[in-house]
Amino acid sequence: MKLSCDICGRDEARAIILIEGAKMVACGRCAHNGKILHRLDDEGVEIAGRPPPRGSMEMSQEIVENYGKIIRRARDSMGVKMSVIAEKIMEKESYLDGIEKERLKPTFEVAKKLEKELGIILIEKVESEVLPDTATKRGKFTEPTLGDALFEKKKKGK
Repeated sequence: MKLSCDICGRDEARAIILIEGAKMVACGRCAHNGKILHRLDDEGVEIAGRPPPRGSMEMSQEIVENYGKIIRRARDSMGVKMSVIAEKIMEKESYLDGIEKERLKPTFEVAKKLEKELGIILIEKVESEVLPDTATKRGKFTEPTLGDALFEKKKKGK
């Protein structure tokens, strides 16, 4: 089963990528636009196994909303300065200050360190649906891709 690129529509999907929180199937040319989660072989099969079946539910992890407020409350209730937390988890104080003020989003590694040190939960499991394959037979309606939208936008601009 050949998968189509969700960005440009080519029938040569090579990877499952993450762009702005959305998982997409991409060809080799479009894969650089996001973070590569899984590489696919010529048949659309994950190289290190099989990708999740399309239309199924998938579990992923995300940083909780208001993570800065959660960190601040926990730190204040313990009566600990940011410099002490930074030293204990071996991260820069300025980086943790940016996370606490929600100017920066923590990596999963740093979030796990903060969870352990402060006794809080910053990472939640989220269930999301893997969308069905958009590739259809010739002559039938196909869903527009991101490439189609960019083409239309360029066309209107001229």
